[in-house]
Amino acid sequence: MKAMTRLWFSIIVCSAILSNPAPALQADPLDPYIAGARKEGSVTIGITVRDKIHGKPAGQLYMAAFQKRYPFLKVNFKRIGGGRERERVITEMTAGVFNFDVATASATMVRTLVEARLPRAVEWGNVGVPQFLIHPKNIGMTLRTALFGIAYNRDLVPDEVAAGFTWETCTDPKWKGKIATDNLPLHLEPLYVSNVWGPEKTLDYARRAAAIKPIVESSRTSAAAKLTSGAYHLICGAPRAQTRALQVFAGSKSIGIVFPEPVPIGIGDFIFVPDKAKHPNAAVLFMVWTATQEAQNLLDRIDFSGHPAFEGNEIKELLKGKQLVYGSWDDVERSDFVLAELLQAMGMPVVRSTAKKKK
Repeated sequence: MKAMTRLWFSIIVCSAILSNPAPALQADPLDPYIAGARKEGSVTIGITVRDKIHGKPAGQLYMAAFQKRYPFLKVNFKRIGGGRERERVITEMTAGVFNFDVATASATMVRTLVEARLPRAVEWGNVGVPQFLIHPKNIGMTLRTALFGIAYNRDLVPDEVAAGFTWETCTDPKWKGKIATDNLPLHLEPLYVSNVWGPEKTLDYARRAAAIKPIVESSRTSAAAKLTSGAYHLICGAPRAQTRALQVFAGSKSIGIVFPEPVPIGIGDFIFVPDKAKHPNAAVLFMVWTATQEAQNLLDRIDFSGHPAFEGNEIKELLKGKQLVYGSWDDVERSDFVLAELLQAMGMPVVRSTAKKKK
């Protein structure tokens, strides 16, 4: 009887398996790019992460992690630095010289890239890139998220005092002559939009901040270094990256940073695959990899510019529960106009303003 029961059980199980076969394995959408990259054999990456930061490996670690993911590729890393170098690379591309398979540009340069038809459009969402990183026209994505706060010299300003800072601190006459700020107040752009502070409040704030005569710095790195030496008490609108690099890599204990609400988060660097890149498949693999948790967590450790949306980032934990304000691609389209208004309100020279006002 038991033998017969086991026989019928086996028949039923086998029938169920035959009538419900296992689903076919779906192809990885990256497979065609992987196959193409194998044939290409190499890729040249131009992003703004430095090879070393305060003597500590940064860019080289980032590239090594990518190469470990795709060991069949030879990865060439050539840093594209500040605005002038980025503009030079774009000028070369418009002249038909394509030295990079992945290139970087400032967010304000995106419109120029689109008009020149330089980026290659890819359905980034179909290959696993989170939508919040992708340009709406699928011509690239953001990397190195810019997060702004108030940096301070801990020898001059106690931590308990800095903990109570708000953005209004940067307009308080008690700090007159003791504050530095950037010559491009990028931290105010996310606040300018109507559903945050709006233009009227932001421009009024800019005027009041200018009234206490902050020292204007053109180099964020230099400004942060001066802060550690006591040249300033505060830097308003300081990027997190420079401050954390001094704390972690340079071992500075005299610099701190707080993030008043709403916390402004810029769009960051724009990276793209040039339409005439020599190794486009390998370039796509790199772009997709930068949008993974592995890459973002590594970026946050070496460059302090990971996106707060990714689990495991220091910045995600730090900002938990705070009101965050993200810059958008729409804001980028009018960035020149907004910056011009902010600079005029602060009584600073306007270098250029080519964008049309958008309501």
